[in-house]
Amino acid sequence: IGDALSFAQPIGFGMGYLTLEELVKKSPNAGLPISAIKLTMVTLFSFLFFESYPTLIQHQDFAFRIPDFSPILASPLALGGILYTGLITTALALWVESIAFKRVPATDASIILTTEPLFAAAAGAFTLGETFGMSDYVGASLIIGACALAVVLDDKKTEGAPDIVS
Repeated sequence: IGDALSFAQPIGFGMGYLTLEELVKKSPNAGLPISAIKLTMVTLFSFLFFESYPTLIQHQDFAFRIPDFSPILASPLALGGILYTGLITTALALWVESIAFKRVPATDASIILTTEPLFAAAAGAFTLGETFGMSDYVGASLIIGACALAVVLDDKKTEGAPDIVS
């Protein structure tokens, strides 16, 4: 099931980017409400997964559970990490993404976001001294090649299109 989810994820993201592009075209100032809706959905699905995990994975009887936040609240480091993850890397990132889609087409944004693993690997190498194996180099080459191919194909498509004067 993990492979199916890994295959479906980029398709879902791509469809989401196309939808987001259409939404911000129709209502350019809707970045904050769109981000709020996305965060609400993340919250709901996370809570549903939390509640269904024991039933689906551990085959236990379903019982409504309330998360125990006391260990997180007792640790300033854990609380800071949760707040940083929720506010900066999730909420702020979704809001900036919504604003950016007013100016950048979804196809271009998808190409840019495809390189995310490369930046993550570079950050890991720079900050943690991680090293790369042959499969890492092959994967990076495939990502860069796919991005280059998408740009070249897009350039060829726009070359043959007639110029529209408005």
